[in-house]
Amino acid sequence: MRIAERGWHGVVALIGLVGLGAQVIALINGDNYSLLGPTMSWWNFFSYFTILSNVLVLMINLDLARNPAGRQSTLWRVLRLNAVVNISVTGLIAFTLLRRLPEVQALVGLGRLSDTLLHYVVPILTVLGWLLFGPRPRFTIQTVWLSLIFPATWLVYTLIRGAAVTWYPYPFVDLRLIDPLEVLINCVFIGAMFVGFGFTVLQIDNRMKPTRTQVTTDV
Repeated sequence: MRIAERGWHGVVALIGLVGLGAQVIALINGDNYSLLGPTMSWWNFFSYFTILSNVLVLMINLDLARNPAGRQSTLWRVLRLNAVVNISVTGLIAFTLLRRLPEVQALVGLGRLSDTLLHYVVPILTVLGWLLFGPRPRFTIQTVWLSLIFPATWLVYTLIRGAAVTWYPYPFVDLRLIDPLEVLINCVFIGAMFVGFGFTVLQIDNRMKPTRTQVTTDV
C-alpha cells in the first residue's frame, strides 16, 4: 500500500510541477512580462491564490511521497488541511466564477494546459488522494481555525496591495470593477466556503477509518 501512496502523491506533485512550469513559461513569453517588467510580473504571479495553493499542494505531496504517514506537528497538520481545503476552493471558484471570463476562454497552448492542471486536475487528484490515503486522523477544531489564517492573510494582503498598485488577481475582489459592498459580500461568502470546507474535511477525517500511525514528529 505504501508504494501506491508514494506513487499517488508523487504523480500529483509532478502534475502540479508541470502546471506551474507551464504557467511560468506562459508568463515569461506573455506580452505583460515586457510591459510590466519582471519584478511586477513575478509579484503578480505569486499574488494569485491559485499559484500559492498549488505550490503548497506540491510541497505537501512531495513530503507525503517521501513519508506517506505524514507528520504530527501542528504546523504540518494545518498546512495539510490548507492544501486540501485551499485547492478545493480554488477548483470550485475556477469552475463557477472564472471559467467563462473572456481571458480564460481565450487561453491557448501552455496557458490552457496550466489552467486545466492547476484549476481542475490537481484539485481533483488532491482530494481523491486525501480520501484514499489520508493520513488520518490529523485534524482538530483548532486545526480548522488555524488553517483560516492562510486565506485571511491572502485576502488582507490582496486588498491592501490592490489599492496600492491598482491591480487585483480576481474580479470578485477588484475594487476597480465592483463597489466595496459587493467585494465585502463576496469575501464573506468565500470565507464561509473555507470554514464550511474545513469543518467538512474535519468530520470526514474523524469518521473515516484511521490510516497507519507511524509518523515523523518534526515540522
